[in-house]
Amino acid sequence: KNVGLTRIEGIIAESGKHPNYFLNNNQMQDYEDIIFKGINGIAKFFDELWVRTSDIRSDEFQNLEGSPKIIELNPMLGMHGIRYGIKNPKVIKAELKALKRISETGKKVGIMMPQIISVEEVQKVKEFLKEINFSGAKLGIMVETPAAVQLIKEFCEEGIQFISFGTNDLTQYILAVDRGNQEVQHLYNEIHPAVLYQLDFVIRVCKRNNVETSICGQAGSKKEMVKFLVEKGIDSISVNA
Repeated sequence: KNVGLTRIEGIIAESGKHPNYFLNNNQMQDYEDIIFKGINGIAKFFDELWVRTSDIRSDEFQNLEGSPKIIELNPMLGMHGIRYGIKNPKVIKAELKALKRISETGKKVGIMMPQIISVEEVQKVKEFLKEINFSGAKLGIMVETPAAVQLIKEFCEEGIQFISFGTNDLTQYILAVDRGNQEVQHLYNEIHPAVLYQLDFVIRVCKRNNVETSICGQAGSKKEMVKFLVEKGIDSISVNA
């Protein structure tokens, strides 16, 4: 049994403190322990877990201690996902160290990087992994930006082992439709031909490069999307229990 998307935001929220809190108070070991404990509780029941490094938008978890006070004009396009981790290496390294500890319990761990837009970001995470001597992990990216779609061949050449489609964001970015805005909700459509075309393209390139493909967006629970993806040869589908 495998987990296709382990989100660590819930674990962070339960702690009551934002990663910034641990950063500003020099308590990175505490942060690492919280992440380890949370994921270990899930890992017990599974053989392999794909864990996404933290992806917290500035408009989320405002109630957490130490959360940034600046409200970005467009948080979806702001400082979150892998760009936050690269800007704050101590945070992402603590998360990776927690995952290293999970892998040492005998579990297979896949590290999934959110909001990826460049090969340099993957290279940076590889550097972090080297620094903490964590070599046993599978490396993967979330394909949830148009940039990740366009550069998929380059990512495969960089040595990623898997991708997972984040269709919620990918749809929003491809269609230029804010998924949080009620006014344009009727235009938000995960099976829009433009979105399907991108999914098809990525699966084809990944197949040629022996990179595993999966989906973890909500669309993975939609019958017509599943039919489309299976016909295109996707390797796995991650759905809500």
